[in-house]
Amino acid sequence: MSRATDRHVVGALVAWVVFVAQAPVIYVGLLVWAWNTTGDPGGPLAGPVLCCSLGCLGVALVPLLFVPAGWVGEVAVKSGRLSMKLLVASAVAAVLATFYVAGVVVLTGGPPVGTLLACLGGAVASLGPTAAYVGVVHRRMIPN
Repeated sequence: MSRATDRHVVGALVAWVVFVAQAPVIYVGLLVWAWNTTGDPGGPLAGPVLCCSLGCLGVALVPLLFVPAGWVGEVAVKSGRLSMKLLVASAVAAVLATFYVAGVVVLTGGPPVGTLLACLGGAVASLGPTAAYVGVVHRRMIPN
């Protein structure tokens, strides 16, 4: 493989790991939400099941969300600074995540308020993995 392919493969793997690493934070947030609303906090397997399901979702999101956003950031800011690449890639990732989440919520018949909250959550959840992808690809581009 070429160096360009290597850096994108490593970046995609890092983006997937960062996405899955967000699972415990999401689980704690859902647990606090359940406790505050006197809802069901789930069973003893709720955390591991959430991690596994986010791992599977991350496999689909890497080629559909993180890699395209990183490529747009890289192409839009050819030889620019990392901060500009991150800004462009994060904006593209937030828009893509919003479209994907809105599509899923509309297909499942969710309420409008729930759609807005889900889109916001999807956009926020996409920022970390996208930043990791762009950071790895940018760092690997710098000649030694």
